[in-house]
Amino acid sequence: MLTEWGRRNFKTFFDSIARVLVALHITPNVVTFLGLLGTLVVAYLIVEGRLLAAGLLYIIAAGSDAIDGTLARLLGVRNRFGAFWDSTLDRLGEAIVIASLGYWAARQGDTNGVLIAFAALVTSYLVSYTRARAEGLGMSTKVGIGTRVERFIIMVVGLVLNRPMIALAVVAVMAGITVIQRITDIWLQTRKE
Repeated sequence: MLTEWGRRNFKTFFDSIARVLVALHITPNVVTFLGLLGTLVVAYLIVEGRLLAAGLLYIIAAGSDAIDGTLARLLGVRNRFGAFWDSTLDRLGEAIVIASLGYWAARQGDTNGVLIAFAALVTSYLVSYTRARAEGLGMSTKVGIGTRVERFIIMVVGLVLNRPMIALAVVAVMAGITVIQRITDIWLQTRKE
């Protein structure tokens, strides 16, 4: 998965930023919230049709997710509320971006674009839900080709290249495949019981 690769290869970069935030006495939860605010600006730029700017800002806004975790590690802060806050705002941020693209498509009279945005939103949420539900049952599943990092990269590329609907379609398909992969993974785990 790209998540682990990114953590390994960008660790020094994220650690440097987190050290600055430690010196400024900024908490991980504040960084998470600032990331959500950045995502709201991304959504505004999308609605205004400024897709290149939205894509570039999305890199920074969504990148806060890597920073907040690094900051928490450096501060030695690990609590269940922080994990809950982070996951919840991550889902909200992704939904805001996808919904803004659906609205952008609707303003252009692109009914197919609205449907694609809806499909991407539903499948993206199902990826998170399948993992959370498995964990609620005492199991774990992180398999899949369309985790949040992959979806984020596809969305950034789609925005920067002015091909957001193609990106959303790819996100919907990859997330849908990931849901199937996770259902299969949990089914195989439960067959052993």
